[in-house]
Amino acid sequence: MNSATAPTADSTTDPTAACSELHDCADPLLIGVRHHSAMLARAMPTLLDRFAPDVILIELPSDLADWMPYIADPQTQAPVAISAVDPDGGMMFYPLADFSPEFTAIRWAHANGVPVRACDLSVSAKAKTAEQEPVRPIQRADHPVEQSTSVLSRLQRRVGAVDVGDLWQRLVESPGCDADPEIIRRAALTFGWAVRADDHEPSPRDLLREAAMRQAIRQSDGKTVAIVGAFHGPALLPRVVDAFEDRDQAALATIQSDASSVGVSLIPYSFEQLDERSGYPAGILDPVWHQQMVQSSSNAQMEDAAVQLATGVCRRLREFGHVAGTPDAAEALRMMRDLARLRGLAVAGRGEFVESLQTCLVQGDVMGRGRAVSAAAGDVLIGDRRGVVTPAAPRCGLAVSIDQLLRQLGLPGRDSAIKTKPRVARGRSQPPRSENEKELRLDVLRSPKDRTRAVVLRRMVAAGIPYAERVDTVAQGNRENLTERWRVEWQQTTAATIESVARFGVTLDQVTEEVIRRAGRRAGPDGNASPDADDEASPQRILQQLQMASECGLQTLTTQALRKLDQTFCQTAGISELIDAVTLMVRIAAAHLPGLPLDPDDAAPPIVPVYPWPDLMTSPDQLLRACLDRLEGLRGSSAIADVASLADLIHWFRGDLHALVRKDVSRQGDAEDHATTLVTWCKRTLRRGSDRMRGAAAGALCVLDRMDAATLGQLLIGWLDGAVDRDGRSRLRDGLSGAVQLLLSPMQNDPLWLDGFQSGLVSLSDAEFLSRLPALRGAFEPFSPADRQRLLDLRLQGLDQRGSSIDQASWDVGGEGDAMTLHVARLRQADLAAAAAIAGAFPGVDRFLHHTDQQVKGQPGAEVDPSDDPAGANVPNDSAANDINTSDRWRMIFGLPPESRARSATVAAKSLDQLFGTGRGEGSRGDLQSRRGSGGQEAPQPTTAQWAEDLEALFGGDVCQEVLGQAAAAGDANVVGHLDVESVTPSVDLLQQVLSLAGAMPESRMTQLRRLAKKITDDLARELAVRLQTALSGLSTPRPTRRRSRRLNLSRTIRANLANGRRRPDGRRTIVANQLIFNAPARRELDWHVTFVVDVSGSMSASVVYSALVAAIFEALPALSVRFLAFSTELIDLSDQVDDPLALLLEVDVGGGTDIGLGLRAARAGIKVPSRSIVVLVTDFEEGVSIPGMLAEVRALVDSGVRCIGLASLDDFGQARFHHGLATLMASAGMSVAAVSPEKLAQWVGDQIRGNAAGGSLDG
Repeated sequence: MNSATAPTADSTTDPTAACSELHDCADPLLIGVRHHSAMLARAMPTLLDRFAPDVILIELPSDLADWMPYIADPQTQAPVAISAVDPDGGMMFYPLADFSPEFTAIRWAHANGVPVRACDLSVSAKAKTAEQEPVRPIQRADHPVEQSTSVLSRLQRRVGAVDVGDLWQRLVESPGCDADPEIIRRAALTFGWAVRADDHEPSPRDLLREAAMRQAIRQSDGKTVAIVGAFHGPALLPRVVDAFEDRDQAALATIQSDASSVGVSLIPYSFEQLDERSGYPAGILDPVWHQQMVQSSSNAQMEDAAVQLATGVCRRLREFGHVAGTPDAAEALRMMRDLARLRGLAVAGRGEFVESLQTCLVQGDVMGRGRAVSAAAGDVLIGDRRGVVTPAAPRCGLAVSIDQLLRQLGLPGRDSAIKTKPRVARGRSQPPRSENEKELRLDVLRSPKDRTRAVVLRRMVAAGIPYAERVDTVAQGNRENLTERWRVEWQQTTAATIESVARFGVTLDQVTEEVIRRAGRRAGPDGNASPDADDEASPQRILQQLQMASECGLQTLTTQALRKLDQTFCQTAGISELIDAVTLMVRIAAAHLPGLPLDPDDAAPPIVPVYPWPDLMTSPDQLLRACLDRLEGLRGSSAIADVASLADLIHWFRGDLHALVRKDVSRQGDAEDHATTLVTWCKRTLRRGSDRMRGAAAGALCVLDRMDAATLGQLLIGWLDGAVDRDGRSRLRDGLSGAVQLLLSPMQNDPLWLDGFQSGLVSLSDAEFLSRLPALRGAFEPFSPADRQRLLDLRLQGLDQRGSSIDQASWDVGGEGDAMTLHVARLRQADLAAAAAIAGAFPGVDRFLHHTDQQVKGQPGAEVDPSDDPAGANVPNDSAANDINTSDRWRMIFGLPPESRARSATVAAKSLDQLFGTGRGEGSRGDLQSRRGSGGQEAPQPTTAQWAEDLEALFGGDVCQEVLGQAAAAGDANVVGHLDVESVTPSVDLLQQVLSLAGAMPESRMTQLRRLAKKITDDLARELAVRLQTALSGLSTPRPTRRRSRRLNLSRTIRANLANGRRRPDGRRTIVANQLIFNAPARRELDWHVTFVVDVSGSMSASVVYSALVAAIFEALPALSVRFLAFSTELIDLSDQVDDPLALLLEVDVGGGTDIGLGLRAARAGIKVPSRSIVVLVTDFEEGVSIPGMLAEVRALVDSGVRCIGLASLDDFGQARFHHGLATLMASAGMSVAAVSPEKLAQWVGDQIRGNAAGGSLDG
């Protein structure tokens, strides 16, 4: 519907005439309804008898047309619900009750032999085009919207309605019992017209639905009744049907639907689900009230029904133990009638009834008695009635198969109760819990029945059938649970979803297998998922398929996925994917998965047969070897996720699964080689890796028992002592964090691992400690508050008094010294007796205690005999010169407030709290925060200016600038104004932090940001240009020429005229130049063309900055022309801004996925002279779209003569985090791959231009 418009309710200038047109319309006869209306449901048979229609149109999706006979079947008892689910998970849900007008009309049509047609859009209807113009309704000049809006407002004021729902009650429901059915119909149409006139812009989907309704009217012969929502009535008038015929056909041509793909199911329903407060769709409040109203034939009977309900509420209250009798019920009824009379109602409605209960029964006690009244009213007004579906309703083969399967396994099925009762304790309502819900504890590895149950439940979850939910901890690393807990329940959407997925097969395993095969496929041009060769071969897709298939016990699919773990997978998968793959392979081989038993005694055929282990081309050893190879790409990483991958690999080698691999004698040599390779990598990374990876490597060596705690302590102390500048503090923060990430669990259980570091910590003065505190606090920031609390508790064990000493202040003896002496003697006697008992039970305990005593002597707070430690090396430096003791230092490092009253400690802790916050994860909302205090007399949080001043005073200027930069990177735009533009130390890290705020700051504050960013960028570019000058010498040298120009080549001119030397009369020598040599500008037509193709995904932020700076320097050379292409999953050409690196960086949006082939394709398209072209690809090689496409682009560039280099990193350190396997494939395709510094890149480019092939190698 590109430019179509739609009719509105303001068809005439007179609202009365407009409503009269609706009332008098007989072709079709319009009956406007709300989905649940007791009065319209009562009036429906009379209205249809009087009109005697030939066909009835009902506002239901066309997919439900074939189900009308089953709804009308006498054996179907309301409430029921009909649901439809499309392949994409979209669901339409229609509960039907005796007070639903549509349900009454369907029953009448069935009894009178009148056909019923569903006239709404199909559930599967989708637009063929990706975008569709919103449709705007006609706004008639002679009937402005304000007038129609006032009609709705006047109606509400006239009847005293507070909202649209209340207006329906006052117009239709309350007057409807004794009214003629025709009056009820007209009141409903008037309501619909007023609401539509007030709705200025119906949604595009509503307009499409109305087009489908009008088309159904055109296709109907004879007398037609249209039972639709009252809102749609004005759009179905005869004049509108005629006027919009062409537009409707054009609009309906833009959609497509496939009714065969829609799963439809008719299910029994309950009043508890029908109640709006249950959370289920299309509900209504208090269904028992509406049921009573639809069964009443007069106002007197309606009042009698209200009496019964009020009495029932009081009776239920007495069961809760509250006083509520006949006087209370009588008073509530009296007030109900009075409210109806005051509001001009013939009979009280639900609103008046509820208001009277609230006033007369709650008695002002909202939190106490009020809750009991609410629970009692819920029991009475909601009820426990449930419907029945006729046995003749069709069911698909999958539904029959699942029903048999659930009965066989003793699991709840469709025949189970769907009743929910609110649980009440002492008159207080608790959240309802379905009696159909069942919790199972399955012993999957020892009970064949439980094994089968677990497999079936997994298959239901994988197929997307809402039935089961696993509620235990599914997995923690490589540790597996011996038992499983599941919560199962047959829900109202279970049957409909089964019908929807039945197109994939007739048994649960067939359906699950097909769903898993389709999972993750990309949508094709037609909107349907279609297989893609690149997608099917991606490591993520293979691993996902293997994991789901093996968990669900799908043997064929599991074998196929295992065979895809080939050499290509080993080259393209990341380290985390390789670890997951080898873990799954070993678990399957060890029969740890319930669905794939290898022993016939464990099988439970036919659902869980024995799994025959296939012959595979790839072994676990080969996958482990690929994991170790992938480590080469992690040496330069600073990502916490990569350290976690290293930890997973280390723990895998130390775990039980690796022990299973080592059991094979033929593989013991390989296992030893793996361990040697891992240790060698750790040692090499410890020397040349990034700061975070150096710490992680040290921690890994400790885990592998190749480094002891003393050596680790000396390493950490070295980083602590060296943290005197920005680089040193960054090394301390990242290195310590990486080590702790590997050793977190040992450090929480054994104080030995941080004892050495503590000895260096206590030797610092307060000033030295505070200058390092931001780095130390940042090192532990990635860990949860609970982890930090456990570390702190262990550190404090040797520092604080733990209640084991005698404290006279806590010993209430009234000053009697003898009692104190006696008490000490008794404690000493008990200590000696305990020591003797322990020595008898554990003969070697003396040696252990002696070792522990030596350690405790080295901890702060211990009383050390000078004779034991004459040098005093282990004595903490808690001297009088320091205000911050060791305990408080640890508290501040771990993010807790110090107990010392020293102002420097308190202010420093609060200042860092403002930067780091309270942390995330376990304990972030618990005890750790409560220790900070809530309430009290603390000073308020400082302003940004005060914070900056505190940082300057406490930590010094350099540290202050670092902390403010970190705050800017975290998104605090207020700190930019406090960064000193003139004195700030330029660095790539600070530039990244400043640029991260560019898109989040208002324009009014961007001036300061641009000044700061320009200052940093210019300083960095100036420094880098000086460093690159040597490597680029000669590329910008102009050629000598005798043609006159503005640039004289003085040296060449002097050499050419030496023969013309003369001596002046005063003795000075001079040269008469008759041959002038000039400098000719370098000719652009002989330029070399350098194309930077830069990956701007999140991991490449530092390299993006260096790429922009180097590109700007290259652009300034006469011999080079530079293009700059930035890509993620999209590409942007920034070549016109290469000469301004700041403008370029402000245009780059770092983040997103990676499509390297897209960047290389654009670079190849812009190359005119391949033999004089260089492509510099800056990426981590984490291709996320098409690996074959990426390699094809590299080969095309190399084959054409373009010189290509792939840089995994471009920074001062030459350290990179990259995908080692894909980088190897790129190198095999002809691209040089390295991680280099800008100087090395400039040297390589210069060598290529000079034709120095020997000098063109890269040692990154």
